[in-house]
Amino acid sequence: MKNFNKKLEEFKRDGMNPFSVPDGYFNEFPSKIQEKIASENKEQSWFSRTFQYMKPQFALGFMIIAFAVTSITIFNFILSNKNKPRLNKELFTRTIEVDTYEFTEQHFIDVLLDDNKDIIEKKEMETDYYINYLVNEDIDYGTLIDEL
Repeated sequence: MKNFNKKLEEFKRDGMNPFSVPDGYFNEFPSKIQEKIASENKEQSWFSRTFQYMKPQFALGFMIIAFAVTSITIFNFILSNKNKPRLNKELFTRTIEVDTYEFTEQHFIDVLLDDNKDIIEKKEMETDYYINYLVNEDIDYGTLIDEL
């Protein structure tokens, strides 16, 4: 920091400004820029100019192709799942012809009764829970009997 202050003092003393613009810089600047732009335009090949012009069309074409491929893929996926048979014909035939004879009428009755037992047991458990809650809360027995 001290060196910087010394240098700054020297420049102030000598009347020199370390930051200066070269002579004629602003007069020549616009012409230099125009020359540079003209030389860049000449250097571009016909392929790069054509590609620069066609870039938006290529992007649009790519988007259309991507949309079409995505749509077709989704459509085929939906149709392939819709048309699949749920059961193989041979398995379905075997189930109908053979497996139905393996079950008796008693099997079906037992299954139906088991389902009913589960429902009844669930209702009994709920009733017991409510009764225990009401008893634990010291609710009047007359009110309990009236509610049941």
